[in-house]
Amino acid sequence: MDYQPVRGMRDLIGQDAMIQETVEGTFRKVFAKYGYLPLYTPAVESFDLFKVKGAAGEAIKDEIYYFKDKSDRELALRFEFTASLARVAATNQLKMPFKRYQIGEVYRYDRPQAKRYRAFTQADIDILGVSGVEAELEIMFLIRDCFSALGLKPKVVFNSRKLLSEVLAKYAPGKEIEAMRVLDKLDKVDKKGIKEMLEEKGIESFVVDLIEMNSLAQIEKVIGADTEGVKEIKKFEALCKENDLGFVEFDARLARGFEYYTGIVFEVKLDKGPSVGGGGRFDKLIGLYGGQSTPAVGIGLGVSRIFDYLKEIGFKVGFEGMYLFGIGVEAAKLFRIADKLRSEGIFVETDLAGRNLSKNIDFAQKKGYKFVGIIGENEIKAKTITIKNIESGKQEVLKLGDAEKIRKLVMK
Repeated sequence: MDYQPVRGMRDLIGQDAMIQETVEGTFRKVFAKYGYLPLYTPAVESFDLFKVKGAAGEAIKDEIYYFKDKSDRELALRFEFTASLARVAATNQLKMPFKRYQIGEVYRYDRPQAKRYRAFTQADIDILGVSGVEAELEIMFLIRDCFSALGLKPKVVFNSRKLLSEVLAKYAPGKEIEAMRVLDKLDKVDKKGIKEMLEEKGIESFVVDLIEMNSLAQIEKVIGADTEGVKEIKKFEALCKENDLGFVEFDARLARGFEYYTGIVFEVKLDKGPSVGGGGRFDKLIGLYGGQSTPAVGIGLGVSRIFDYLKEIGFKVGFEGMYLFGIGVEAAKLFRIADKLRSEGIFVETDLAGRNLSKNIDFAQKKGYKFVGIIGENEIKAKTITIKNIESGKQEVLKLGDAEKIRKLVMK
């Protein structure tokens, strides 16, 4: 019997679990700082929810976890959060603007490969009820703060589906959606291959040359300067520039394959690293589920991809507080000291195995603690605690009653 995780899924243990929790916790704090509230939706949804949203229809069954329950209802594991959000918005009276975040595991039946899993964690933020690009601007601030809090530098590239549609209306009239699906492969297929794919569909391949120039000025020469797409790009660019968001750049090559996008679309990359998120405006999606027409924009951040990147660069998470152990001290006395320190807001883990000095320090270090607290007979008599910085070797003896000094030392 094989009791390994299901193919394409994984366990996170110890330090790995701490890194994952750090990413999720960091994002939650940043989202809350901007007034976003959490949303919880079921991991299992009606298959129709995803069939309506995706242009693939029934074919999407091959890409997701699809099944029937005991009542023969067609169900699926969620493969993202946007469809569930649209369902919630269509079936509830929400006060606008409605700003929510959702962090959790999603599931796709992809072929497992390096850093591509069938179960992975995603963090979404969405704003409903705001039609202006000020909503997109706020999301850029959120991205900046999320990655800065993790010590990472993001790069965001953006485009407009309106702009792409205007360009394609000139070179692929009546075949805009087909052309957009092909152009979305520009980062995976070489230019020659993309041109051949377009030509096979009867689409003028010069559009690839125009987009590859990545110049709004050149695009304006072809479609004019007064189109909705050009105006949208210019306004968003100006807002980003005014707010010193220099990591946000226009990229005419960005298409994003989902057909429900209606305006600005963006992709988040890490400096010298992988793509870790994407999103855009989807003003028509909620209406597809019978709700009122509602402007909407959002982004999904790949927590699992960020986790993998942090692991690669040697990111470590240290425990706050201290690991407390005794030398020749009864366990009951050690537990009373630990309990008192915790009541003062100090994080304390107590040795339960009765190890000696060197083994306790080794255990604490491997677990990620920077400080250990040592209680011996002398400390009991003097009502003190010896606190050792494992990294520097420096020791301090503090009064047990001076909780403020202890907290400042070990809760950095």
